[in-house]
Amino acid sequence: MRIGDREMPDAGRRLTPGTSEVPAPRERQTPADGDFTHAVDLAQQRRGQRPALRQQLAALASPVPSDPASFSPARSLDLLQHVVDSVLPRLDADAATLADAATILGEEIAWRQAWENRLHAPLAGERATDGDTPEERS
Repeated sequence: MRIGDREMPDAGRRLTPGTSEVPAPRERQTPADGDFTHAVDLAQQRRGQRPALRQQLAALASPVPSDPASFSPARSLDLLQHVVDSVLPRLDADAATLADAATILGEEIAWRQAWENRLHAPLAGERATDGDTPEERS
């Protein structure tokens, strides 16, 4: 077989629809081939028995939706404070942008704390006026 001015060996030929020539299979398998095939089979079996690593990491990183603590106001305050303390200093931005972001997040934290205090203030007032405190009863 010739391509241009170069001659190609017969082993590199591909079958065309009109030919009946089949390349010869390997005569023997080496022990390394058997070990490799066995290792691939074991890996495929293990992969079928457990979820992929990406799925395992995603499951660990996402909160359980039925866990009410994940959506509590205290958790959101902790997350906002973490952003201010840990994330903002590591950002690659100019000082004015970082200061503005810290100010906005600080205002959000203060607003949420005030809202939480207002939410619990009526409950604290009712407890104080419900009657005697445990110390007064003794």
